Amino acid sequence: MLRQIRTGLMLGLVVTLAVACASDKGPAEAALKAADEAISAVKAEAARYMPEQARALEASLASAKDKFGKGDYTAALTEAQALPAKAKDLAAAVAAKKAELTRAWQCMSTRKPQVVDAIKSRVDILSQAKKLPANMTADKLATAKAGLAELTQSWTAATEAFKAGNVSDAVAKATAMKPKAAEVLGILGMPVPDALKA
Repeated sequence: MLRQIRTGLMLGLVVTLAVACASDKGPAEAALKAADEAISAVKAEAARYMPEQARALEASLASAKDKFGKGDYTAALTEAQALPAKAKDLAAAVAAKKAELTRAWQCMSTRKPQVVDAIKSRVDILSQAKKLPANMTADKLATAKAGLAELTQSWTAATEAFKAGNVSDAVAKATAMKPKAAEVLGILGMPVPDALKA
């Protein structure tokens, strides 16, 4: 008799748990849909400016979907419900990062062309001179010309990246120009601005 009662209670508990899990299926499905939409709205920009965080968010969504697929609706619901807020936080962080990079680009887009123009002007003057100054040789001038060509190409690539909406890449390309610009200015005997020394 006691065994029958115990068995009945166990069956009742199993049925209750099964019903509880099944009742979480609909809400879990809805939560996954909401999470998917929230992440889809932010992932393209996030992949550009904060790729690691974007991957982590997508991994969390994949984990929730996996749990749902295995029938663990309660865990899937819990995980999925947290994702729209995380997507919103990431969107805010991305917007802040984009604004910061845009300010950096605006600063660079006035300074870098001035440096390249100054180098070009000096190279043009030396190229047309009948006799090079004492501190300048034909080899040095050739190196400076090659450096100028490289800087011009790099600046064009940075500008194109910015025009394409990839501010992060534009800033990275412009920043990478610093050592070469400082080197060419040094070859030409021109002062190197502090901004290029950092």
